[in-house]
Amino acid sequence: MYNYEALWRTMKERGVTTYSLVNHYNISSHTMRNIRHNENITMETLHRLCQILHCQASDVVEITFSEEESVLYKEIKRRSS
Repeated sequence: MYNYEALWRTMKERGVTTYSLVNHYNISSHTMRNIRHNENITMETLHRLCQILHCQASDVVEITFSEEESVLYKEIKRRSS
């Protein structure tokens, strides 16, 4: 699952608005919709956002795992040990 709360904080800190991302930096409204709904964006878009905001990927998105994904990861890790 993707969480873009960090992006909103970074944008606020840098004084960058959604309007400016769409109208000045050509980030598509579809991409902004994906961000608002915590859906995926491309690595290219993540890179562009980092360039625009002069930040790292962790200042834009956090990836979290569901309980099911965490259990699966632990099982895979256990098997490889």
